Order: sequence, then structure tokens, then C-alpha cells
Amino acid sequence: MECSAINSNLNFAGKYQLNANQSMPNQEACLKRDFMLGVACSYAQNGAEVSKKLYDFYNGVYNKDKNAPCEVVFDIPKNHETKFETYMAQVGQRFDKLA
Repeated sequence: MECSAINSNLNFAGKYQLNANQSMPNQEACLKRDFMLGVACSYAQNGAEVSKKLYDFYNGVYNKDKNAPCEVVFDIPKNHETKFETYMAQVGQRFDKLA
């Protein structure tokens, strides 16, 4: 008997929603947060999509309203979830785990 999966390269992911423009205590905290969001884009399954949304936001809406929210959802592979949660907590970025 032969058995094969529909997709043998299954990559399960957790979804994390956050405001990428949340208020931070100082400029250094903003820079650390922005750096870690970039790192997360590098391993998120939808990293290119999130990166484009961030780029569009900071080159558009942000120029009109520095306090406007920028809601993004990261699809983080299971093997990176703990790392993502730890790094976001270290830089003070709040997030919600959706799935």
C-alpha cells in the first residue's frame, strides 16, 4: 500500500497580530522594535507581504498621522514561535496570538 500526503512539505504557522506603530517609551525602543519586526519578516511565511504593508504605511499614512495604527499579521512558523514571542516581549512590542 502506498500513502502520500497532499503536501509533503507542511509548514504550520501561528498568526500574530500587532500594531507596528504602537507607542514606545523612547527612540531607542522604537529602533529595537523596528529591527525585530524586520527580523520577523525574514522568517515569517508572509514576510514579503508584511514588509510591503510596513513600507507603504511609513511612506504614506505615517507622514500624515504619526500616531496612526499599522495593524499587521505575521504567519510565524511553529519552530520560530517561541523566538518571536520572546523577542517581541524583550523590545516591549505587544501582540495577540490569533491561532
